[in-house]
Amino acid sequence: MSSHVEFSFPKDAGPKPAVWTKEQEEFVKQFPHICKECKWLKPIIPNTKYPPADLVGYCKIIHWPFYWCVSKYTIVKKCKWFEKRE
Repeated sequence: MSSHVEFSFPKDAGPKPAVWTKEQEEFVKQFPHICKECKWLKPIIPNTKYPPADLVGYCKIIHWPFYWCVSKYTIVKKCKWFEKRE
């Protein structure tokens, strides 16, 4: 007996753009990454003990549902998934 399985996903499934605080905006401005203008960047909260000190934030679109780390020392100048933040 064969069965047919249908998958249905809600229309709003998938990653959502991050909501930034003022201190996160100020923190991200100091880095030359193209990510700072992308809607998929989720910046870390400055002056916290976790995550590691060399992170700027996480990309929410690359490797979704997992995040890709954006480091202070590896400068991102081009990105296939870049979308301008509104």
